[in-house]
Amino acid sequence: MNQSQQESTCTGGAPCPPLPQAAVRGGHRGPPIQGWLVVLAVAALLSAGSFLYFFNQGMTNHYGDGVAHVNIARKVVDSPDDSLWQRYIQIGSPWLPLQTVMMLPFVSNEWMWRSGAAGSFISMISFVIAVLSLYRLALRFYADERRASVLAVVSVAVFVLNPSALFMQATPMTEMVFIAALLAAVCLFQRWVEKQTSGRLVLAAAAMSVATLSRYEAWPVAALAIPMVALASKGDFKPRARTTALFAAVAAAGPIYWLWHNWAIYGDALEFLTGPNSARGIYLQNRANLGWSKIFVGHAMLDTATILTAAAVCSGPLVLLFAIAGLARTVAARRRVLVRWAPAILLLVPFFFHVVSLYRGEIQIFPLSAFGLLNVRYGLLHLPAIALFAPAAALIPRGAAGRWATAILIVGVAAQYGYLISEGPRQLAVYQEGYRNGVNARPARELADASAFLKANPPRGLTLMNTGALGPLVSKGGLRFSELIHEGTARWHQITDRLPADVFTVIVEEGDPLDQRFQANADLSKDLEFSFREEFSIGKIRLFKRVRGK
Repeated sequence: MNQSQQESTCTGGAPCPPLPQAAVRGGHRGPPIQGWLVVLAVAALLSAGSFLYFFNQGMTNHYGDGVAHVNIARKVVDSPDDSLWQRYIQIGSPWLPLQTVMMLPFVSNEWMWRSGAAGSFISMISFVIAVLSLYRLALRFYADERRASVLAVVSVAVFVLNPSALFMQATPMTEMVFIAALLAAVCLFQRWVEKQTSGRLVLAAAAMSVATLSRYEAWPVAALAIPMVALASKGDFKPRARTTALFAAVAAAGPIYWLWHNWAIYGDALEFLTGPNSARGIYLQNRANLGWSKIFVGHAMLDTATILTAAAVCSGPLVLLFAIAGLARTVAARRRVLVRWAPAILLLVPFFFHVVSLYRGEIQIFPLSAFGLLNVRYGLLHLPAIALFAPAAALIPRGAAGRWATAILIVGVAAQYGYLISEGPRQLAVYQEGYRNGVNARPARELADASAFLKANPPRGLTLMNTGALGPLVSKGGLRFSELIHEGTARWHQITDRLPADVFTVIVEEGDPLDQRFQANADLSKDLEFSFREEFSIGKIRLFKRVRGK
């Protein structure tokens, strides 16, 4: 490779200093295959071992959102309607579809669906992808440092040994899917910055587009990547414009598809943002319980402190301090060639996205265990940035002191993680959040009791119910979506003044969409009263069975 091929143009048209040969190849002569095998083996073993432990302890499927994610995928393959479109619309809104699509090959298995293992398996695969991507990115990021390989291994260790990450990768939640997609996209983007070919650009943009279909935190990442492409591109205005346009077109495919998806199903491209199941819609429905969150709206300092606290709860405050110091050192040492390392800065975008979202009241986060936990797992989304920048703290001292700094960093990370897990995995905040809200809360206990009743008394014929909040009754109560008339089926919308004769069970929860239909339609309410008898009432959940002969 000659000098001109190595140069990349920085801001103002001036060429950046050439990349070190090690950086161009992704490490000192490139990462050896043995290193990849070790990282792969360690990540896979830790992933499988953690899942087996948490699954055997009955800890993997407590999150209500996790149960819902797996149920959505099951609806697609277990739809009572043969229409491909009816199956497709089960994806619904506002959750993005990447995890759902990835689960489709596994949710057909009864055990993997009901246990949530189908979603856990996707999280485990994502965990391994995330570790491999981080390893590749860290080798490139520290390529021009003397201890590049050691720093890359430390970066991987910060991530792969994090107790919160090991727990969440055993659950059917979206956090690990997003982290994997983000790290893969950033790593591929960094490869393009080092050697700017059309193939690498399209691959990086495609990975960014996929990431936008995992969680909404990826949308501002993709948006900010576009001007970064313009700044980092070689050549004069026209080549830069073409490169930037190509990247933007491919990266925007994900968000454009999702806007179409919402418009095609709901008639509103912004249904995911303003609809009843959006974060804003759920807040409006639960203002009585979420009124405390108003204290965060419009208070930037408080919001920043809250997100930092959530990140510290998930990664440990000492590890977070290492990362902040490492980030400061990186900016100070590389400020003149920052464009070359701009892709790594994208890992910080989710932090600012959360701050702005909290400031605007779009999300609610409460990370303190003593008063209750809500969305503390959002702090885990900042672990990729923490893991990448933390080793840079060891580069602050110069000379021989740097070796001691690396040793202190390693000991500090180990001590911090040991403290996080010292009271047992059940005391991890990310587990307690799912347990308190998905097991110990009153609605969760009512769902568990109703599920036990249904499992002991299987309904005959078809069951009519709304599977939003009552979704856990399906997977945990022995029901099947193919035996339901629910909000995603064609027959749901055909019910007007009489309940179908082949419906033998009706399950409603006070205030849910089906209950509202009965309240608003006197004919339906009378038909329910005349043709069915109440079998049980558990809290707000009521089950009716058809009277024989009616």
